[in-house]
Amino acid sequence: MHRPPSRRARLLLPGLLLCGSAFAQPPSPPAAPEAQARAQRFYAQVCARCHETGIGPVITGRGLPAAFYVALARSGRNAMPAFRFSDIDDPTLQALGEYLAATPAAPGARP
Repeated sequence: MHRPPSRRARLLLPGLLLCGSAFAQPPSPPAAPEAQARAQRFYAQVCARCHETGIGPVITGRGLPAAFYVALARSGRNAMPAFRFSDIDDPTLQALGEYLAATPAAPGARP
């Protein structure tokens, strides 16, 4: 008799695929300074509302690749909405992923 995969297994596979594909892609060229500035403003105005107030998980200092953040923002997960191109354009989203990937871990934070 075949049992359906558990909830944990259903969530684990997409995460592994996203991370695996992030490492398999060649690195993107660094974002232009104006895209970097837009990305930091977007984080402060949109992302921080949940991710800096305890509503969503902390996403800075996690050591995750930029492609992971880009894929998660476009697809969404749980209470995290999927951001459309009309919400954030690709260059700004790529710069946001690079910004988040480069943030250092807070002292004493768990990975």
